[in-house]
Amino acid sequence: MPFARIMARLIDQLNVDWRERAARIPKEKQFGLIEEAKRDWQAARDYFNAVTDPELIDHAIYTMEAAEKRYVYLLRRAREDGLFQEKFLPDFFNGAR
Repeated sequence: MPFARIMARLIDQLNVDWRERAARIPKEKQFGLIEEAKRDWQAARDYFNAVTDPELIDHAIYTMEAAEKRYVYLLRRAREDGLFQEKFLPDFFNGAR
């Protein structure tokens, strides 16, 4: 069997395993992860707004973007799993600015 086919099968199997494990996460834990991700994102935004050292600005940007991506990912997963609740939307989606 060619190496590429072996790798493709392995990746497919890993993806299936990951999806099955993610589907077994209890609702309460998913909500907790979303809340944690939201707090991390807010903390990263606060850090970005507080940074004054030019050498730390890039770090603050990367930290904020990573936290935001994690939060959005968890929201998307909750929506796909039918667990989405309006209270988890970021403030800018709810009309507050």
